[in-house]
Amino acid sequence: MPPTVQMAPPVLPELWVIDLDRAAKSEQTLALTLQGLLAKQAPKIWIAGSGMNAVILDRLIQNGTRVHYMASVWELLRQFHGEVQGAILYTLGDDSINVATSLCGPMQSVAIEASILDRAKAEGLKVLFDARGYDEQRAFAEFKDQYARGIAVEQSEEKNAYLRDFAVMKNAFTFYGLSALSTSKVVSELGSGTIVFGWGSDELAWVQAISQGGGVGVPADWSRNLSVLSQLPVPISPRPHRYPEPVKDGERIVAFVMSDGDNIQWMAGEFVTDTGFWASPHRSTFPMTWEMAPILSEVAPLALDHFYRTASHGQHLDDFVTGPSGAGYSFPNHVPDRASAAKQTATLLQKSDLQVVTILNEGGDLTQADELLSQPEVLGVLYKDYAPYNLRKGAIHWHHGKPAVAYRFLLWQGQLPDSPIGVADSIARMPQAPDANSYALINVHAWSYKDLGGPMEAVRQTIDRLPPGTRVVTAEQLIILLRNAFGSKVPPTTLASR
Repeated sequence: MPPTVQMAPPVLPELWVIDLDRAAKSEQTLALTLQGLLAKQAPKIWIAGSGMNAVILDRLIQNGTRVHYMASVWELLRQFHGEVQGAILYTLGDDSINVATSLCGPMQSVAIEASILDRAKAEGLKVLFDARGYDEQRAFAEFKDQYARGIAVEQSEEKNAYLRDFAVMKNAFTFYGLSALSTSKVVSELGSGTIVFGWGSDELAWVQAISQGGGVGVPADWSRNLSVLSQLPVPISPRPHRYPEPVKDGERIVAFVMSDGDNIQWMAGEFVTDTGFWASPHRSTFPMTWEMAPILSEVAPLALDHFYRTASHGQHLDDFVTGPSGAGYSFPNHVPDRASAAKQTATLLQKSDLQVVTILNEGGDLTQADELLSQPEVLGVLYKDYAPYNLRKGAIHWHHGKPAVAYRFLLWQGQLPDSPIGVADSIARMPQAPDANSYALINVHAWSYKDLGGPMEAVRQTIDRLPPGTRVVTAEQLIILLRNAFGSKVPPTTLASR
């Protein structure tokens, strides 16, 4: 169980809360752009929801935030009418919604869909710009100087009620479905290390294009309230740490790591209340490592703090490593400047108290972890290939005494070798310490085994089948044990001082 640590409550005097589930799509978009616009000065509006959105709203209320529940989007607009300069006109479902989202921040406006234009005018809003007929590339060319550097949002035109508040608050260029070449060009023009929040139409092509532009992607296309969460910095609770006991001759050392922690829409959404994941009854009954997006330290520190506060600090730790590939989702093999990308990750590691970095690579090899391993903040790297994750079958690459360790096994529904029985049988055939091959990482596929009760149930069933002499540790502990046996030793003070 976590220690009882009293943290200073986030200072947020009041919030105006609205449930958008029954609102028209045009009203939903209006509410989100208003939310983002106000958050430029101070967060005022909260979109009601479940999962982490409900958890954090409850915490804010408990810490003294006064909440006003609003019955309609128009009531909300009247409350804050004086802070809005005007309206950007668009049409639902086409490029103009993204053009409007991009311009609301710079023009201090809200997005108004053509079907509610008369109502908006009756409320006193004046149209400042008509985005209809514009596509995103034209908008980028004409208004590039008004968009923030270092950030962009890729959001489907069909997702009108998610993430747009954050884009407005950040003055972020918002687009969807550009060609790979155009996406890379946009990312490159916005600056080295540009973070693209959202998602594309094809995972492989999306990450390749962003990587080639020198940026990283952050899956966030179903996110809500980031404009508020990013404005509420809080001291983040200590992450669980424990220095491992030395490896005994004859032992096998394994660590289970839950995938997809780069997905902040999930981590700051339903993940926290899903019994297959954070709400699993099996949590704290065995050591478990969770991928976690270090960017949460900047865009949703309350969510990151919640995980660290509620993690198991007892006999069986919950521990955390970054999601792929550090600062955000990228393929190192396609990144033009891995040294700069590694420094960007190192900065976020310090903010999020993470020390082990996950790489997910397409093509390339383990040596492309060297730039990360050169960072003093990095203890080691967990390496997986795009397909399959365990392509390199547990290979280890050393750089300055630090390891990049490839995943050896998968818990992934569909094939017997990747099942609890198959993985346990494979572990039983592993050599035993002091052999370097007596260590294994197991990737737990986050979206598998729903019919079994979720991926945590699959981990439990695997652990129940492990042969005697197998020790389950966290991924951080596995890295420390490997380094102590074969590389540069890790002093206990590395953890004790944090």
